[in-house]
Amino acid sequence: MKRLLVLLVLLLPASLLMTGCGERLPAGMPRLYPASITVTQEGTPLAGALVQLIPEDPANAAWGPGGTTNQSGVVVLRTNGAYLGAPLGTYKVTVSKTEMEPHPNPELRGGSEEDLRRSLAILRTLRTYSYVEPQYGSIRYTPLRIEITARERNYTIDAGRKIRVEARTMP
Repeated sequence: MKRLLVLLVLLLPASLLMTGCGERLPAGMPRLYPASITVTQEGTPLAGALVQLIPEDPANAAWGPGGTTNQSGVVVLRTNGAYLGAPLGTYKVTVSKTEMEPHPNPELRGGSEEDLRRSLAILRTLRTYSYVEPQYGSIRYTPLRIEITARERNYTIDAGRKIRVEARTMP
């Protein structure tokens, strides 16, 4: 009996943490529903993309779900970057992905002041590329929409054709 009591005392806090019970939400935040989105381009998962949901209901304007896709193109939605899930409602979805060319001399970053200056000079020459057509990253022009419901947990969206275009160069 004593063993059972000790086991319960140890497992109860862990089970509460795993289920999310006791997580304090900010005042006024609506109930959140677990949801994930798989982002594809031409049927292929898009890894490393930033996904943001923009609520069409003004009452949810303060609660922005989103996140970054993993290697499988899946983003598990978090509201305001911290709270697992998203409020019910209809959303515009923006998707963007940019990457800078790799630094040819990464060892310069942790060196002397002169190494740091050289590293920054090199950074200014590196190109940044965008991997998603601009319309998908625009709140105004994105054609992507989803509705978060109490029943649906997994959504899939397609972020257009695969591209790689120069986005900008550091000033």
